[in-house]
Amino acid sequence: MKRRLALYGFIGALLITAGCSSAAMDSQETAHHPDETLINTYWRLVALDGAPVVALENFREAHLVLHQEASRLAGATGCNTLMGSYRVKNEHIAFGQIASTKMACPTAQMKTERDFLTALKQVTAWSVDGATLVLSGENNEPLAAFEAVHLY
Repeated sequence: MKRRLALYGFIGALLITAGCSSAAMDSQETAHHPDETLINTYWRLVALDGAPVVALENFREAHLVLHQEASRLAGATGCNTLMGSYRVKNEHIAFGQIASTKMACPTAQMKTERDFLTALKQVTAWSVDGATLVLSGENNEPLAAFEAVHLY
């Protein structure tokens, strides 16, 4: 009987210890992570005008990378490749002439492409919170939201 009580006591202490370490891990996971950098980060498009963007199988996901070198923009619309230039000053951003390839794609991807390119033309500001980039237009309305993706 004493062995059983000792065993139950040991198991109880073990469960309490496991619960404490789990709570400590949870609090670390919910802690604020440092902001990703705007420049030289792969930003995957996750929303346009508040609507989620879903990549189709066998198509490149819509994304952009703002390369520091020559203020060069590169990415994909979800259908075609895009390239161009950008200017950043503090929290303001403007995209220069943007070009894209002209492959035909499914209707949904063509709509995403059209909306993405339109949003880039209207963008005036940016903000990064953790791994989320939001590009906004006049009156600070969000036009596009992105998520940082680490490639390696």
